[in-house]
This record gives sequence, C-alpha cells and structure tokens, in this order.
Amino acid sequence: MARLLSWPVLLGVVVLVAAAALLVKRSSGDDLTAADKAFVKVCREHGGTPELAPGSGDYVKDARDCTIEYGGESYEMYAVHPEGFSAREAEDARQACLKQAAQERRDPENGRTPATFTWHARSGICEKSRAE
Repeated sequence: MARLLSWPVLLGVVVLVAAAALLVKRSSGDDLTAADKAFVKVCREHGGTPELAPGSGDYVKDARDCTIEYGGESYEMYAVHPEGFSAREAEDARQACLKQAAQERRDPENGRTPATFTWHARSGICEKSRAE
C-alpha cells in the first residue's frame, strides 16, 4: 500500500491523466479555430475529406486542404473556403473543364483516344478519365 501512494507513482498517474485529457481534447476538434471548423463543415457538405496542417487558423489558408476521389484519383477542391462554397470558383472550374474536354477531342493527349472529362457540380471537380 505504501508503494502505491509513493510520490513517483502518484506523479506517473497525474501525467497519464493529463496526457489522456489532452488527447481527448485534440481528437474532439475543440482546439480548431472558427475558420477551421467552417472549412471542415463546407468540405464535408460537398463530399470532400478535409485536412488541416498544424498551425492552420484564421489567416493560414494554405494550411487547409479539401480533397475528393473520383476513379481512383485524388482531386483538390479549390471552391471550398471557410466562408462557404465559392460558386465563382466552381463556375471557373466548370468552364475550364469544358475547354479541356474540347481540346482533348481536337488533339488527344495520347494521340489516339481522347480522354473524357466529367463535371461534378457538388464538388466543383472536373474528373479526367484515362484514355485507353
């Protein structure tokens, strides 16, 4: 019994409890800024997987990524922002998708079969399929 109450054992228990509390707080998302929380919400609403780098926050936009997979390829969703889904950026991406598809039909990248491009409005992504 005396060994259980010795100060090294008691100190070890206190350290374990503090570490567990810190891990629970970090995994719950309580340490995220309002901008990070908004970014995660918008990303998930549009089918993406959010990733926040250490040090992200209100002023560090490059520390946030929202990606989605189509056909085994990962695409970054540029229209996702903490302020919401950018209809302007999504429309710019849609126009670029149309131009890429037209260019590919005129001059296929592999010289034979043109790849196809599929616009995904919910995510604002232009998926390029592999030409066979």
